[in-house]
Amino acid sequence: MFIRKRARLLVPLMLMIAGVALLAIAAGCTSGASEEDLDALRAEVQALDGAPSIDPVDRLIEVTGFEIKGTTNTENLAVPEVDPSTLSAGYGYKAPGFDEDNPSDWRVETYIWGPGNMTAFQGDTIDLHTFILNGNSHTVRVEGPDGSTVVEDVEMNRGRTYNLKFDATQAGVYKLICLTHAPTMTADIVVLPTS
Repeated sequence: MFIRKRARLLVPLMLMIAGVALLAIAAGCTSGASEEDLDALRAEVQALDGAPSIDPVDRLIEVTGFEIKGTTNTENLAVPEVDPSTLSAGYGYKAPGFDEDNPSDWRVETYIWGPGNMTAFQGDTIDLHTFILNGNSHTVRVEGPDGSTVVEDVEMNRGRTYNLKFDATQAGVYKLICLTHAPTMTADIVVLPTS
């Protein structure tokens, strides 16, 4: 069990290091490296081919959908030249005057998922537990690395939890997308190959 856990952590790290090193070698960025160093690096990369595969697991991931707001006033900072709400459905903007007690105040806001980047392994069953903190309504889906829909649209409402479950059959980046507040309310689930 301990070896399998270590392999889960070390294999992706070693693959990343080896990939960067091979790119450096291919690009000729080897100044200062001896031929012995390069041979040792090549041997390590070849050893990775025989690295143990990682058994699939049921992976629970907790995700929260929320809104971040920031308020300032025109005495401290001028309002943006472009209304942020025209740039993305996930951005909001309240111009000076929205608060009659503080007429020079203006506010910006955005919707996001937290965490915004998660990791799993190919073959894992992903169980996304989502909680919606802000926003009365969100239409949410999960897309696979090839752009296919792996979880159909679900309407999510404030103060409620939802479970989205799918099998990570493809290596690559799966997207948790709120269609109501895209593209800012998008999170990545990076699925790494297991062997």
